[in-house]
Amino acid sequence: MASIATAVVLLLVKAGAWGASDSSSVLSSMLDSLIDVAASVINFFAIRYALMPADEDHPFGHTKAEGLAALMQSAFIFGSATMLLLHVVDRMVEPQPLHAVPESIGVMVFSTLATIALVGYQRYVWKKTGSLAVKADSAHYFGDILTSIAVVFALLATYWEVYWLDPLVALLIGLVLLYGVISIAKEALVVLMDKALEPEDEADLIQLITETEGTYGYHDLRTRQSGVMQFIQFHLEMDGNQPLRQAHDIGDALEKRICKRFPRAEVLIHHDPI
Repeated sequence: MASIATAVVLLLVKAGAWGASDSSSVLSSMLDSLIDVAASVINFFAIRYALMPADEDHPFGHTKAEGLAALMQSAFIFGSATMLLLHVVDRMVEPQPLHAVPESIGVMVFSTLATIALVGYQRYVWKKTGSLAVKADSAHYFGDILTSIAVVFALLATYWEVYWLDPLVALLIGLVLLYGVISIAKEALVVLMDKALEPEDEADLIQLITETEGTYGYHDLRTRQSGVMQFIQFHLEMDGNQPLRQAHDIGDALEKRICKRFPRAEVLIHHDPI
């Protein structure tokens, strides 16, 4: 909700600044805010759906909705970046003087400060929830901070009649948007393709297993990340002559330690008698 509100406000003020100044760099920033509105709305509904508990039709939950939302975001960004680059080519061939430059600079400074506040809040939410959608959104808005600063410098350059810098900055922003498409698509594929946990996380998991007393080892370890959820399963090798209750208690204690280290994980342990 914070992302949607911020994106809508910035879109409106940037639209006014672009209409007054006819700046390519302001236009690029406005298109970026338009993408932000669409992406934030998609994220809003995707996260709500992803947080729904598992049901009969989706026994592993709905967390992959975040990945689908990220792919839709990348499609929006790619389309807008393409339109922007076509506009930039025209302006680089025929640079034009700008109007209402002080007002446009004020709008971009306001945009920078508002986005800094939003990114700070998003990073707090990401650390608290582990949401990949919020993490990706925060990274995208951090790029907006850098582009807003670049636009301010491009507008300042018009005081010295350096008009070619405005479309150049817009070109750089367009390239940043295309790079963002690749980053978001990769993040989405991590969710949709059931990528394993990060190597450092798997190393922590293996250490927890091997340090468990009363076990001989493990095999067939499988992990995957799906949105905010993590799924862990493996075979635990144990003494086949011990009572079933004792074996269960050992496995249950290990599962609790794993869940303490990975609080959003679902753990499945198969006990193998040795």
